[in-house]
Amino acid sequence: MNKSHLRKFIFLLFLLLASMPIFAQNSGSLVPAGLDNMSTQIVEIFTGNIVRIILICCLAGCAVAYAFNKDNEKMKRNIIAIGIAIVIIVGASGIVGMIWDASTS
Repeated sequence: MNKSHLRKFIFLLFLLLASMPIFAQNSGSLVPAGLDNMSTQIVEIFTGNIVRIILICCLAGCAVAYAFNKDNEKMKRNIIAIGIAIVIIVGASGIVGMIWDASTS
């Protein structure tokens, strides 16, 4: 890290420390009251039942495609990658839902 980068880092750190009282005045919440309802709706969209149904249908489609294309190695790799991505997305939406519920209570 050269001197220029170090000076910028120290300056940004100083600005962050100087702005801490502004964040502390917000009664413990960084999200303004008007955006709280909208953020809840956005989280419900990505963790809702419709998204889960779509992902389950995609995972079932991957299973069917895997069963019929077992000999095609390139297709098999793509299907496995898509299936793993779907599982990660479902797991992430569940984790986000649990964290969101824990933070609101």
